[in-house]
Amino acid sequence: MSSESNRKIYSFTRLYVLPLPAEALSTLSGFGVAVDTGKVIFLNSLKVNIICSVFLNLLVMGRKIKIILAVIVLTVVSCKDDKVEDPIPEIKYVRLTMQPVFGSSELSLNDTITTAEGYKVQFTDLKCYFSSLKNGSNELTQSALFDYASRGIEVFKVPGDPAKFASLTGFLGVDPNYNHDDPSAFPNNSPLNIMNANDMHWDWNPGYIFIKVEAKVDTNPDAITVLDHFVNFHIGTDQFLQNLSFSGLNWSDNGSGVYTAPLRLDLEKFLQNGAQIIDLKTEYTSHTMSGQELLSEKVIQNFATAISVY
Repeated sequence: MSSESNRKIYSFTRLYVLPLPAEALSTLSGFGVAVDTGKVIFLNSLKVNIICSVFLNLLVMGRKIKIILAVIVLTVVSCKDDKVEDPIPEIKYVRLTMQPVFGSSELSLNDTITTAEGYKVQFTDLKCYFSSLKNGSNELTQSALFDYASRGIEVFKVPGDPAKFASLTGFLGVDPNYNHDDPSAFPNNSPLNIMNANDMHWDWNPGYIFIKVEAKVDTNPDAITVLDHFVNFHIGTDQFLQNLSFSGLNWSDNGSGVYTAPLRLDLEKFLQNGAQIIDLKTEYTSHTMSGQELLSEKVIQNFATAISVY
């Protein structure tokens, strides 16, 4: 094979070799195509070699212009054979979390905390619905169920571009547009499907429970802890739906196309929201029934205020 420095040597994984007359080989060698005795090496396509063989035989008959066309054919077919497929776009997911805290300390269920009144409290269940979350015209998710006991701090994980959701608006509770729909008619993966809603849907009062807070309390501020006072707040119905708005969300890249933004639920603020205080000794139960409107409103307002960007 020729070794002159100004000749380009081609190598291929599959080679088709065609015999050619000496005049054709000499001419090709002058164009920088690798040649061997009585042969010429082309691209790894039999179709290309046949085409080029025709042009080279024409060349031998004196039509040297055909070598230019042969090179063009080689280039076009080679580019077609070597076409690079377009990369598959990465699917991005946004994940919202909510960490319960009491003041500056993170809180797990059944941790014992002390209120401003001196009560010892263990929260045993924390659940709530978010719905119609969006940023302007960019809709993120129809609904999400926070269930601290079963799912930890995750509120939702859905496909979405984090660049479009630096802010979010929506509801604490279930949007009235579907609060009263048949819970068995929602898709199986919807938080509103009855199998996922479970005890967050009322059978006796068509609609969803918006927030659920349950706790055990010792209302006697002494050295002995006896958690014998039970708190049950189950708040729902359209009239107690709360507006939510979050800005400055920081979606951090967790890898694998997942971006997470954290919220926090401050249960100290839930119990004492400025002058709006929930005294668990006397205000300890509401199932959003007639006669419980004032406490129901206070409970869900305090809960909404207790949620903020972490």
